[in-house]
Amino acid sequence: MPGQQASSEPRSPGQEPPQPLQQLLTRPDIWQLASTQRHPRSGISTGYRGLDALLAGHGWPRAASTELLVDKAGIGEMSLLLPTLAELTRQGRMVILVNPPHIPYAPALVQAGVQLEKLLILHPRGQRDQLWAAEQSLQSGACGALIQWQNRETPADKDLRRLQVAARDGDCLHFHFRPGSCAQTPSPAALRLQLKSDGEQLALHLFKQLSGRSGQRVHLARNPDLVRRDQPLH
Repeated sequence: MPGQQASSEPRSPGQEPPQPLQQLLTRPDIWQLASTQRHPRSGISTGYRGLDALLAGHGWPRAASTELLVDKAGIGEMSLLLPTLAELTRQGRMVILVNPPHIPYAPALVQAGVQLEKLLILHPRGQRDQLWAAEQSLQSGACGALIQWQNRETPADKDLRRLQVAARDGDCLHFHFRPGSCAQTPSPAALRLQLKSDGEQLALHLFKQLSGRSGQRVHLARNPDLVRRDQPLH
């Protein structure tokens, strides 16, 4: 028929006909980065109003990795996470600690409201086992939050991305303590915070966050019972 030309490319049996772009964009199996940036998912409250106000989702990013950059463990950095861990365990969610440098001080955790029966501590032998345990736990769907401490060996970028994907697939909060020197290397984490000791407080520098401003600083109170002066486990 004049004015129209039929496609000369045959379609194999079972192949779907071409779909208009708008119809494709409505399919649930197609993920749009721009859409998630326009409608960011609300975060989980940190328990600190001043910090929530600086975060794009007004809390910890859900189903994502958060890096906490600390030069020396034992400055009371766990104080930052206690309100969230208490709320998760109160809801019956499991919290997993992978490779903590110190034995957690149980009385301080209980005082903060953490349900110890919902706390699991793992000490994998090496880097490979640590990454495997973290990835499996994150994507299991049975874990509310996983807190991980980097050992002496720096994980490869592909491993960090696998952890980020696992946190997304398992809808799990992933907190990754890493040395402050890692701040100068790229990371797929949705949020990166630098932590330092400043008198009786924790000094936080919002180093990076997706879909939000970076560079802000805030001081938060820390639990003195979580400031450790003994030797680390590793």
